[in-house]
Amino acid sequence: MTLSAQLIPAYLSLPLAVLMALTCAACLWSANWRAVRQVPSRGHLLFGGAIACLALWLISFTVIDGVRVHFLGVTALTLVVGWRFAILAGSAAVVAHTLAICQPMISLPVAWLLTVAVPATVSRWLVYQLRATRAQNLFIYMLGAGFGGGALSSLAVTVTAVGLLWLAGQAQLVTLALQNWPAALLVLFPEGFINGMIITAFTVYYPDLLKTFDDEHYFAG
Repeated sequence: MTLSAQLIPAYLSLPLAVLMALTCAACLWSANWRAVRQVPSRGHLLFGGAIACLALWLISFTVIDGVRVHFLGVTALTLVVGWRFAILAGSAAVVAHTLAICQPMISLPVAWLLTVAVPATVSRWLVYQLRATRAQNLFIYMLGAGFGGGALSSLAVTVTAVGLLWLAGQAQLVTLALQNWPAALLVLFPEGFINGMIITAFTVYYPDLLKTFDDEHYFAG
């Protein structure tokens, strides 16, 4: 989701810019770069994932003036490369996307929060929750983390965007968003389907490339 720079005041953009900088710095420091160097295909996944997300984000439509909606694909990126690398690859993609759609850079922190940070964090949290259930059915991962993660992250992004608009004093837009809430539901299923399809393909054909897939857990039975 993309919010026009005119909708978000500086008192929201600046703290989010600090959060973005600190998060990316922490991910750069703590990410397992050795694994990327040892397995070149993981580097290809990082680069390809960023390009795929950028291409997906460029296909967008306007629901309210100043608010553009697009599919995310970040759930699949997170499950494949892990949370830290998803943040880094997604951050690079969101910078490229901001430049491609000619948005001022002041809108970057909000776009990063909605397009990268929220869906990546929600998707990784869901993986932890599903693993904690100790259910060893493979479909728990493919449908729960893939399809469910995509749908849940899309819902979380919508709720976060409405919250930001409310904090920004955009009461009229918040009212319009609440009045048009069925539009958000229309995005949930295709977002879940896109991510679920990608994760299912990886789980079946390339399970070793899935950072968040624990074959010992799901195949133990």
